[in-house]
Amino acid sequence: MYFASKQRYGSPRITTELNELGCKISRVTVAKYMRELGLRSKLSKKFKVTTDSKHNYLVVENVLD
Repeated sequence: MYFASKQRYGSPRITTELNELGCKISRVTVAKYMRELGLRSKLSKKFKVTTDSKHNYLVVENVLD
């Protein structure tokens, strides 16, 4: 589950998945095991627009094509 989700699942999601599969385990226990194994969830950054197309600067024509 952890690696299948590109390491984005933390202890709450893994706990939910394990409970749905029939393993009765608490979130604290899952967090403890993850800490022992050195597994941490990667946070995905939201998309941020960095290009400002509505500027008033001079735009030079493309002479190279």
